[in-house]
Amino acid sequence: MPMYTFHLRKLDAVALGLEACEMNSDGETFSKAGELLDQHSSCDHVAVWDGDRAVVARHREQPIIRRVATAEV
Repeated sequence: MPMYTFHLRKLDAVALGLEACEMNSDGETFSKAGELLDQHSSCDHVAVWDGDRAVVARHREQPIIRRVATAEV
C-alpha cells in the first residue's frame, strides 16, 4: 500500500501539520483530506502527496470558477 502525506495548510500556505497514512489508492485520499479539514477548523486546505508526486489538494471553500474573458483579435 502506498504511503501518502497529508499537509495541512492555512490560507497563506503556513503549515499547520502533517499526517502520513497508508491507503489503497489515490481515490481514497480525497475523503481522508475532507476528514482532516473537518477535524482542524483553522486549516484552509490539505495537500496530498505520494512521495514527490502531488495527488490532490482539497480546499475548505471551493474555488470560484469564472468565465475567461475573450479578447478580440
